[in-house]
Amino acid sequence: KKEEEEKEKARLAALEERRAELLENLEEEPEVGTEGVITIALRFPNGKRDTRRFLSGETYVNDVFNWIDAVHGYERETIELSTMNGSKTFRYVNEEESSDEGVVDEEGMGEDVTLESAGLGKMTALRVMEIAKEEEEDEGEGDEEEGESEDE
Repeated sequence: KKEEEEKEKARLAALEERRAELLENLEEEPEVGTEGVITIALRFPNGKRDTRRFLSGETYVNDVFNWIDAVHGYERETIELSTMNGSKTFRYVNEEESSDEGVVDEEGMGEDVTLESAGLGKMTALRVMEIAKEEEEDEGEGDEEEGESEDE
């Protein structure tokens, strides 16, 4: 148990360090009326809201996750963003580990894309949702597919 506590303490320290770095690297918020600006409005699980402007052609979806992590304290790997109507869902893309996550929509794109190429409008509302812990564990074990075939 003590070993687990030490591990968690080290993880939290690394997280604080990462958040400070993300905050430092966060691009300046563009002025209202700047060409090519998109406003992202967030709704968090606790009902809290926030908005911020980004340059749609230069800002990547991962940058939005970095903002949420640094400013709002939600670990970017543990959340997903979805449009209010649910037509588009986004997950953080870990660039070191090429995965099939990221933009998860009809096209099944899995890379980090700009806000513009993700098809987000000038004013986009996104719901921040925490990814269930079981889901993450299942992905690694491959049990999920077996379970799905039994249900069909």
